[in-house]
Parts: sequence; C-alpha cells; structure tokens
Amino acid sequence: MTWMARYLRGPGYKPEWGQPKSGGILRYGASHTLIGHDPGYGHSFEGPQFLPTYNALLRFDPWVGVSGQIEGDLAETWDMSGNGTTVTFKLREGVKFQNNPNLPAAVTGVSGDEFTCEDALASLEYAVNPAEERVRTLKTGPRSALTHLKGTSCPEGPLGYVFKVDLKEPLARTITMFAGGRGMPNNMDKDFIEWLESECGLCMNDTTPETFLYGTGTGAFSPIEFQSDVVSRVEANPDYFREGLPLLDGMDHFIMKDGTTRFASLVTGQIDYFGEGSASLLPAQVAQVQRSFVNEIVIEPVAHSWGKGLQLNMNRAPFENVNVRKALHLAIDRDEWVDFTLAGTLPGVIRPTNWMPPGTIWALPNDEIMSLPGWRQGAGKVEDIAEANRLLDEAFGKDARFSFSCMAQSSQIYLDGCLFIKDQLARNVGVEVTIDAVESAVQTERYIAENYDTHYGSKVTTVVGDPDDYYMISLVPEFESKYYQVTGAEIAEPAGLAAELEAMARAQSKELDVLKRQQMVYEIERKLATEAFYLIPFPWSNVFPAWRADVKGWTLGPFPSQVKWAQWERVWLDR
Repeated sequence: MTWMARYLRGPGYKPEWGQPKSGGILRYGASHTLIGHDPGYGHSFEGPQFLPTYNALLRFDPWVGVSGQIEGDLAETWDMSGNGTTVTFKLREGVKFQNNPNLPAAVTGVSGDEFTCEDALASLEYAVNPAEERVRTLKTGPRSALTHLKGTSCPEGPLGYVFKVDLKEPLARTITMFAGGRGMPNNMDKDFIEWLESECGLCMNDTTPETFLYGTGTGAFSPIEFQSDVVSRVEANPDYFREGLPLLDGMDHFIMKDGTTRFASLVTGQIDYFGEGSASLLPAQVAQVQRSFVNEIVIEPVAHSWGKGLQLNMNRAPFENVNVRKALHLAIDRDEWVDFTLAGTLPGVIRPTNWMPPGTIWALPNDEIMSLPGWRQGAGKVEDIAEANRLLDEAFGKDARFSFSCMAQSSQIYLDGCLFIKDQLARNVGVEVTIDAVESAVQTERYIAENYDTHYGSKVTTVVGDPDDYYMISLVPEFESKYYQVTGAEIAEPAGLAAELEAMARAQSKELDVLKRQQMVYEIERKLATEAFYLIPFPWSNVFPAWRADVKGWTLGPFPSQVKWAQWERVWLDR
C-alpha cells in the first residue's frame, strides 16, 4: 500500500473529501511576520512557513490529533523501559535530508545525507541544551517538554539506527511530549548543527532572505523564497521518504496582518487558508460566512490550545483574602459568557471548564463541575450570587465594596473579557472594575513586574492535553511562567495551600498508572475549584479556522497548536 492509501483507511479520513489529487500551490494567509525559523521554536502563527521542512521522531495521527494514536515519524518503533527512565527509538532506514543548494559553501555533507542516530542525538541536544546566546532568544520548546532529559547515546554507533534517551526520573508525559511537545519536529543534520553552533549561532533566529533558505530537514517541503513582511514560499521535496507525498507542489504564505484584508482575500478566492488559533475568524466573520459563503468556505470550530481566565495578583490587597477571590468567582454567570461569545450559530466556548482542558480524561466530569459553586445554573447561580455578596459584606462591611482594574491586551478578543467582568461584577455584587487596555509589549513588562491588579487573557494552556502542560508552569515555582503563574499564592490564604498543591502537581507528574494519575489530578482540580480560587477560569475557548472548500485533507482536532504541522504532506486541492 502507498502511504496515501494507508491514510485513506485511517480513522481521520473524511469520505466527503473524495479522492486525493496531486499538484497546485496552496495560498496561505499568514497573520504574522516570520521573525525566527528555528524548528525548536515549535508551532506559532509563523509555524506553517518552516515546520513542514522537518520531521519529529514521533507524532500524533495528523488527521485525528491529540485525541488519536501516537505513531512513528522518523522512528519506526519506540520502547520505554519498565522503570520509565529510558526510551529507545528504532529509526527508519533510508531517510535522506533534502538536497539544498542554498546552504553556505562551508556546510558540506548535509544535502542528501542519510538520517541516522548521530543526527537524532545532535538535534535533541541542540533543542534541549542550547548555547547561552540562543537561550536568550529561543522559545521554551523541547526544553520545557523534556526538563528531565539526562543523556543521549547511539548504542549501535553514530551511523546506526538505534537512538537511546535516558531520563532523570520517570514522568508520565514523556512519550506524549516526544509526539506533540512544542518544537519536537526539530531534526536536522549533525554537520549543519555543528556549523550553526560554531559559525552562525543565531542564523535560525534572524530570518532573512538568505537564512530562511538554510532550513534543511527530512520533511515534505523545502524553503525556496522569503521576502520579509511579504511572502515566504516552500516547494515539495521530491525525495521525501513517504513516496507519493506531498500532494501539493508547494505553499505560498502571504503576510496579511490586517484581519479584514485577509478575510476579504479568503471570500474572494485570493487565498485558500485564513489561519487558526487567535488568528482565526472573528465571530462577526463567522456569521458573515454562514449568511453568504456557506458553500465556498469551510469553518471548523475547534478547542483552542488556550483557555481564557482572570489572573489575580494576590500580592495586592484584597486578593490575598480567599473569601474575596471566592466571591468574584461566585459572582460570574458563565452561561451569560456562553451567550456573549456566540459566533453566528456556533459556540465560542466549551461549557463547563475548570483548569484541565475539556474533553480529556483529566477534566472533572461535567456533572461534577456543574454542581460546584460558581459553575451552577438557575437557582444554584442565584445562591452563588447571594453568597458572593455575603462574603464581600464580611470582608468590607455591610454593602461596602472595593474596586480594581482589569488589564488586557488592546485587542477586542481580550478587551471583551474585561468588559464582561466589569458588567457582571457591577450588576451582581456592586464591585467597580476599570479597564486597563495595553499594548502587547507593555502587557509583558507589567505582568513580569507584577504591576497589575488583575489580568485577563489566555491564562490556562495545554500542548497535548496533559496535566503537566499547565500545572508545571503555574503551580511549581521551579518551572513557573510569569504569564501563567499564580501570582502571590505563597502568601495568600489559605496558608500552606500553595505548597500542598505544588507537591500534588509534582506527584501526579511521576505517576505512570493512568487511572491513579487521573484521580490525583481530580483532587488537584477540586482544591483549585473549592479552596484556592487563584484564578477565575472562563469556559474554554473555541477558535474558528477557515479555508476554501476546495482545500481537502485538512482538519483540526482539539488543541491542535503543536501537532498540525504534520498534516501538510497529505493536503490536496480539488481544482
């Protein structure tokens, strides 16, 4: 069977796509300027412009996503030791690096070279243990996914096909991270990596018309052109190890930062793909497609890799007071947010949501969440609001209230959250909220400096639907992100709870029994929802990717951010 014939028999194929066709250039409407093309960055807005050049060792079934099976990419098979501290990969034989005439003359032995253990080893070490100058510019990528990496080796020699990874400790997320962690399609040739490290440390960070063409992997597409703020182009790799793929002749990525212009280009057929994530269709655009372009444009709502929420700065009074935080949580009517975020007839959020991403085995059962104060409906919500007022009376005196500011990036999708909070708290508990709209750079400076009362934004995240994706960067100070941290938790009421939650987060990460781990995660979720109130979670966000109806073989599963790169090899144009 050919690779494509095998895919057509897989669980993700949709019969309405019809039979695959070869040829054509897909025109992608890119929302952001490409400012770095190191594959270790992982997928971001710019990812489609460079990640299809590479492969990972493992990947999720591209047509199913993180809810599907893990399969080999550059590795044929993999095996984890019984104690969970060693992973051994058996690499595919005969996989060749792309022939790249644009590499510097000093880089030899790369084009057409076979991918072997020495390349897998060099690539993982380059990604996880970068030189100091790259640390300052590199996104977290595999460094955060594989913090427990101990060492790498080639048991059958550098040109062999067995790659061994040793780990400091057994962590439940290990194999999942190899398949879907940020920046895992990072495999480059050892000789190219050595040249980068010795001669051009930031070449893959500083994207220019010259350095963009240096990108050389084993993937389905090779870079052929880059014009800053205009276009980047890739073409099919004729020597791709999956014979018969890719189906496209290439992809042109046109930089179109203005969303209105990009939408007009989509509906008039000037581009084939609008984008996904935070650069997908706005609710008004979804409604317009449903009214006027339902046969020309495909919209596929999907759970985003981020959930929205309100971060509370517990280093500032009165947010250290657990009853004040609980009152704000109780006062929000999440059903009204569901109505507020409708996009045409499509839901903008997934209700209910606690901290773990909905639809995963780690999320509390829906009926349990809906029974908890704060998430309840009807008479239960009336009781929640009454209790919120009682708690605020107790904290400030009868009918006395406080005020605070809600900081958000000056984009409507974020300002809407602050506007909703302002309306809800004014109506339900008499708390005054002012909106503090800031530009992205100012927002970053202020949350790093903890210079805010509250901050609305994408405050819960997942990469592959694993608890560690969020717990490690929010509850464990060693790995915490300033953006996702529970600011001031160590001094906030209840005393000692932050340390207890950190210990629980570390413990679940090491539990290899799935059912035991699930129950440990449930207990963390219950404590966050009923005792801590460090963050006010909103129902998890949906996003609305869109493409022309003649684009086939493209679909997105839940939380697709870091796994969607693998699909481009099997996309085709029905025209």
